[in-house]
Amino acid sequence: MKGKFITLEGIEGSGKSTSLEHIANTLDKKSIDYILTKEPGSGSLGNELRSLLLSSDNKISGEVELLLMMADRKNHLDSLVIPNLKNGIWVISDRYLDSTYAYQGGGRKMDVALIDELSSSLNLLAPDLTILFDLPVEIALDRAKRRASLDRFEKEPIDFHNRIRNIYKSRAEEDSNRIKIVDSSVSFEEVKAQVEYIISQFLNE
Repeated sequence: MKGKFITLEGIEGSGKSTSLEHIANTLDKKSIDYILTKEPGSGSLGNELRSLLLSSDNKISGEVELLLMMADRKNHLDSLVIPNLKNGIWVISDRYLDSTYAYQGGGRKMDVALIDELSSSLNLLAPDLTILFDLPVEIALDRAKRRASLDRFEKEPIDFHNRIRNIYKSRAEEDSNRIKIVDSSVSFEEVKAQVEYIISQFLNE
């Protein structure tokens, strides 16, 4: 049986990474084999591409950023995601294609038609479930600042992050069967409960 592909999305500081543990615990209880991964940076070329994309020292155009993201994603799929899914192993990824629509399409104001074309040409896989962690930008960026030093994306102005959030929300409205929203402005325990509910509902489908 083919594995399931679950992706986590959201603006910086939205709590995606923390929730990976909740999802892992739920799958462990169900004796489901899975791997945890992330974008950018988990394919066979991951470390080099992640460094290029996130380093504050790199000044790259939106077009180059988009192509690097897509290169990382295609490599990630071919070398890690698809082989595991074919072996019946679930894949839980911190970020995937929705991030490109949000960050490059929304944040960088790039033509969505170009992203559509690249996605189609590369035959990118659609996730079975996407969990979107949503909260006000001001709260999210404050969390990001307290967590660690800021990367190239986190240092962008607040309008950039508001555009990203708006695209995420609009995509969730357009594809509500796949994208489930978690209110991550609430307490840790409340976020955990929302995530566990979404995963439980997905498992029961």
